[in-house]
Amino acid sequence: MSGLVAVFDRDETGIAREDFRAMLTRIDHRGPDGSGEWYDDRVAVGHQRLASTPESQFDDQPHRDDGLVVAGDVRLDNRNELFETLDVDGERGRVPDSHLLLAAYRRWGERCPERLIGSFAFVVWDADEEALFCARDRFGVKPLYVYNGDDAFAVASEMKALLALPFVPAAVDEVKIGDFLEGTFHDKERTFYRSLRRLPPAHATLVRRDEVDEWQYWDLDPTRTVTLESDAAYERRFRELFEQAVDCRLRSSGTVGTALSGGLDSSSITVTARELLPDQQPLHTFSNVYDDVPSADEREFIESVTSRDRIDSHYVFLDDVGLFEDQEKMFEHYDLPPHDAMHHSIWARLEHADEANVDVLLEGALGDSATGYGLGLFAELLRTGRWRHLRRESRAMADMLDVSPRSVLFHHAVKPLVPDPVRQAYSKFKGWGGIYEPDNPTLDPAFVERIGLQDRLQDASTDRLVLRETARRRQRRSLLYGMITASLETTDLEFAAFGVEPRYPFTDKRLVEFSLAMPPSQQLLNGQTRSIMRRSLSDLLPEKISTRQWKTDMSEAVVNSLSLEQDGLKQVFKDPTRLEPYLDMAELRAAFERFPDEGDTHEVRALFRALSVTNWIKSSSWVK
Repeated sequence: MSGLVAVFDRDETGIAREDFRAMLTRIDHRGPDGSGEWYDDRVAVGHQRLASTPESQFDDQPHRDDGLVVAGDVRLDNRNELFETLDVDGERGRVPDSHLLLAAYRRWGERCPERLIGSFAFVVWDADEEALFCARDRFGVKPLYVYNGDDAFAVASEMKALLALPFVPAAVDEVKIGDFLEGTFHDKERTFYRSLRRLPPAHATLVRRDEVDEWQYWDLDPTRTVTLESDAAYERRFRELFEQAVDCRLRSSGTVGTALSGGLDSSSITVTARELLPDQQPLHTFSNVYDDVPSADEREFIESVTSRDRIDSHYVFLDDVGLFEDQEKMFEHYDLPPHDAMHHSIWARLEHADEANVDVLLEGALGDSATGYGLGLFAELLRTGRWRHLRRESRAMADMLDVSPRSVLFHHAVKPLVPDPVRQAYSKFKGWGGIYEPDNPTLDPAFVERIGLQDRLQDASTDRLVLRETARRRQRRSLLYGMITASLETTDLEFAAFGVEPRYPFTDKRLVEFSLAMPPSQQLLNGQTRSIMRRSLSDLLPEKISTRQWKTDMSEAVVNSLSLEQDGLKQVFKDPTRLEPYLDMAELRAAFERFPDEGDTHEVRALFRALSVTNWIKSSSWVK
């Protein structure tokens, strides 16, 4: 993916070009195909180019036209529609997305993001308005970080670029560190630095000398419905939209691959991509596998996909790969501690993709939420008194999973309707601790109180009004969960390190809006979760995949990789100064001594997060 930086001098003292170039240099790994910069008296805009689409070879960012300057990390999926609507010069195959973007801004101004479909983070300097306009795509595939000071306003694709500016403080944000160590991600704006924030997904901002306006330009509507004449009609429409979402993301100037785990999401993307690509074009797949951790090995599912023609399969063995095996290079790029205990699996997969000269990798992120398990239908049927339908689906799922219908009803119909205050009271009565209590047993109680972590946990749950939570509202919450934003941002750093672009079919606006608006009974049908996807792709998916019920539990794989970090964990206790402000080191040591023989899931996560924060602070020169 490409990268951008921009600085708007708000106090008119002038922009030091060496400082701006230091910003651009910090992200030069994002520009293997060239870079550009543009200045005037008050604004500087820079771009690092990764040419990942056929049209990008003609790109000239920062692109300038009649008082407007644009730079961005942009891939537009509705190019044909934009060409038909906008006045754009040139042959379609030679017009890069940045030119379309600038034409869209010229026509619609600040409302242009509403008309764009794709993944983007961009800035437009409007000289006539003396304003800097910035926007980020709906799900936050492309990151955009912001510094907003009295002296200047600056944005960049990575935080390390902003921290290159001498007037940007690099002090860490304790509240964000507390959120991280606890594993809560509801806040989509806060970063690990007090001076920086994230522009949230689906947001835009307009900056003038003396004011900054920010707004949300898009949201998912859980009250919208789509009604078609039959199950078959829903299947056809879903198939059409899914193929469109995959096809848009195959537009590449190089070699395409997919991340294939053997699950329903990645397998659906892979078989559809293979169907859409020309016969002579190979499709590479990259799959993480284990010889020594059989519970995490999915080769039987992977091979049901890769056994077909015209797929070039690559296995990435992780048995001997620690969480921070490539620590030095990782933290040249990570400007935040990775939160996913399987982050190293993505890193290792990208090493193989880079060696295979793959330029674009399709990933299955957001698939669970975009297509929906449909489990929210159980609670909705109970709440609305549709007993016959509830009984039918409960029995069908019970038969499929070989459990009792009563168990299905309790876990999926009754339990979700229990209000959080009641769950809190019951949990305390049983002596389990409240549901707003931190989940990390090694957190220092004084730190928890100092940052108000319990209040933050409670605030994160107050938007769940169970008596009004329809299945669609539940799916909407899962689609907009802050963990998704955090994962996309961390993954962006990993992909940028290797010059490979990630693309996510399940973030396609058209597919997601349809999935949310169709009846939940299309997602849960005859006890089968994610039914619409299984049915609509039944002719492409192997039966082993289409009938697969749940994902593989990767807990043993995490324990395996963490066990390879014994030296790193021991160093945490030799020099505990980085963690002492946040953690009870005696509790952390006790968890370490119990690991891996007796350590539970909470303690394993606590050890990983402690190591992640330590390595980030230790390895990152910009952390202060």
